[in-house]
Amino acid sequence: MEERALKFAEALCEYSNKDREFLEAFKRRLEASPALYKEFLYFIDNGDFLCEMNVQGITLPDILVWQVDKFKSGIDEGRFELKYNPDAMLLMAFNTMYDVEKDPSVYLENFRSVTGSDYEDKIKGY
Repeated sequence: MEERALKFAEALCEYSNKDREFLEAFKRRLEASPALYKEFLYFIDNGDFLCEMNVQGITLPDILVWQVDKFKSGIDEGRFELKYNPDAMLLMAFNTMYDVEKDPSVYLENFRSVTGSDYEDKIKGY
């Protein structure tokens, strides 16, 4: 793993209160997925998403939006873990993308059904 990727992963984990074990597992995920690693390096260099990695229509920005929606749902339920931690949201988007790559079916269903409650009549699912 390139030094810049390692330093960025370490910083994200530190700012997200993730331990060394999580960091080591995250590094293994990046090393096991060339497409995800490419996206990670692109983000480091550009502060934006390459969006080349697409698993059945799911990209990293899709995961971030999904996480924000889940976060809003969590606020509705009184959970606030990620409220002030964009580094954790970013880290978990990359971490989740690895899981999506390995088993997209689980996430496709979640993306269609797990949403926050922006308004009373919001339809859950598509």
